[in-house]
Amino acid sequence: MLLVRAWSLFLLVELALRVLSFDRLLAFLRSAAPDRRDHPAVERPIPVARLAWLVEVAGRYATVPPTCLKSALVLAWLLRRQGVGTTLRLGVARRGGRVLAHAWLEHDGRVILGLPDAEAYETVLSTAVGGGDG
Repeated sequence: MLLVRAWSLFLLVELALRVLSFDRLLAFLRSAAPDRRDHPAVERPIPVARLAWLVEVAGRYATVPPTCLKSALVLAWLLRRQGVGTTLRLGVARRGGRVLAHAWLEHDGRVILGLPDAEAYETVLSTAVGGGDG
C-alpha cells in the first residue's frame, strides 16, 4: 500500500511543481502532512532507509520522470507523516563547463536520498521539512 502511495505522490508533486511556487509547495508540504505525534492513528513507523528504498522503487514505475527533486519531496512527505524531520538541500556543481543542479534529502545529518557524492555540490538552499529536528 505504501508503494502505491509513493507512486501517486509522484503525480501530486509533478502537478504541484507546475502550479505552485516552490515556497508555497514547501509550505504546503509542511502544513498538509501532520506529524505523527499529532495524529497517533498514523500507521506504525517504517524505517527511514526502507521508505527511501520504496520511493526509489515507486519512481521507477512513476508515469512522470522521477527527478531528484521529486523523489526528495515524496520521501519528505512520507517521513513527515511519521513525524520524522528531514532537511531538503538543493545544490549546484560545475562539471566539464556545465552547471549541474541536484536535490537531496538528509536526516540527522546523513544523506538518505540523493547521490552518494552529494558533497560534491555546493548547497544553495537548505530547508527543514517537517517534524523532529531533521
